[in-house]
Amino acid sequence: MNIPMLPPTERVVDAVRETLREAILEGRLAPGQKLSVPELARQMGVSRSPVREAILQLVAEGLAVERTRRGVVVAKLSVRDLSEIYEIREVLETLAVRLAAWRVRPEQLRAMWAVLEQQRQAIETHNPQLYSQTNHQLHTLISQSSGNPRLHRILALLFGEMQLAFRTLSNNPAHTMRGHQEHRQIVEALEARNPSAAEAAMRVHLNNTRLEIDRLSRAQR
Repeated sequence: MNIPMLPPTERVVDAVRETLREAILEGRLAPGQKLSVPELARQMGVSRSPVREAILQLVAEGLAVERTRRGVVVAKLSVRDLSEIYEIREVLETLAVRLAAWRVRPEQLRAMWAVLEQQRQAIETHNPQLYSQTNHQLHTLISQSSGNPRLHRILALLFGEMQLAFRTLSNNPAHTMRGHQEHRQIVEALEARNPSAAEAAMRVHLNNTRLEIDRLSRAQR
């Protein structure tokens, strides 16, 4: 494991959780890897208690799971897990983008276009990690723009789990180019304040991503 030592902080648990969360989402902590409290505490230079609490929070987020006789390990999403997540996303994200079409603020739209520009650069420079980050940022911005904090919190949990699977898709140039175009169509509909178009564009985007995940899953069997 390659986990950095933490600087002093008033909220050690939060710092530990965010450090581990980032390591999981970036793949430095691989799916199935054991999250050893003593080892992680030693590497980060903190006591075991905040590490133990942070790991429990990651379990609650779905980024880690408890295994009999193994303790807690980094989550590995199955095809069934992904199918369940996308069933929920299709309902909640289409609702979020419809609400956002009415409620999005000018500064939020500017932030979305800035993320899309970063995403374009990620595709041109063949940077899958940056593409994955911009995908997460854009969907998060749309969720926040819904103006419904409870909806945003629920979606944030799903986005974390999805990032575990999305790294594979980010390595596929055809998927990233299509995904970028679909993202642009969503943001254009939001800018036009067109709820129906925004919802339709989001539905197409989620369906295409789900089909690509299904295809990759079948190929890996």
